[in-house]
This record gives sequence, structure tokens and C-alpha cells, in this order.
Amino acid sequence: MKKILVLGIGNRLMKDDGIGIYVVEQLSRQNNMADFEFMVGETDIDFCLSVIREASDKDIIIVIIDAVISGKQPGDILVLEIDEFTGSRGGISLHNQTLLDCISNFGMEIKGFLIGIEPFDICYHFDLSPVLKNRLAEICDHVTGILQLVVE
Repeated sequence: MKKILVLGIGNRLMKDDGIGIYVVEQLSRQNNMADFEFMVGETDIDFCLSVIREASDKDIIIVIIDAVISGKQPGDILVLEIDEFTGSRGGISLHNQTLLDCISNFGMEIKGFLIGIEPFDICYHFDLSPVLKNRLAEICDHVTGILQLVVE
């Protein structure tokens, strides 16, 4: 059986930027997700990189869940293979570099995916927007389906 680490990143103080954290916290409470290890990395890039490096050394598949602005409808999901990522796609980060930028810049070769969730609003606010909050169960179901495909 494949070992899979699911890492939720984002900033829960920036409204929908925290969607990855909320999804990982919700999925970690579900009984049908025993094949996965769930972690919240939030915006601590150093912590996330150390977790990813340790997991990749153990040949664990890494799934990163984060807000991704891709022009889709709020709550829509985009799946990208991490090893195809070659740097920033024009996004903006409060830290000047995203986690995926750092993975690319450090030449880390990892197996895994980015599950990007389209935000509705990113601004200073402690909670999801009503749009994503109302779709959270649906988003979690969709992400669960994607994760089940990774296991197979």
C-alpha cells in the first residue's frame, strides 16, 4: 500500500487563503481516511519543507492542498503534479516565495500532487468566505475522491 502525506497549507487569517487547512482538518476527522497521514503546515515554509523532505526520503507520496487562483469558480479544484511545477505562475505571496517555488528552487524531487482550490476572497479575516464555507462539505468530498484515486 502506498503511503500518502496530505499537507494543508495557507493562512487562516486571510479568509479563503486558509481553505487548505480547513479541508485537511475536516478530512483528518473522517474514519474512511485511515490510509493517509494529515498535517497542517499553514504558512511555515521551513516546517513544510522539512516535512516534505522527510516524506520524500521515505518514498511517501505528498499531496499539498492550498488555495490557488486559476480563474475558475470559487470552490473549483485544480490538480497538478508537483514534479511538473517549474516555478511561480505569476501569483502573489506575502512571503515572496510560495512553498512550490521553494521546492523547485531547492531542486527537491518529490512524488505528489497539488490540489488547488479556487478562493472567493482573500483578505484579512478569520474565517472562510460564506461562498467557500457553504461548499466546504462538497469540496471535501471532491478532494476525498481525488485522494482515493492516488491510493489506487
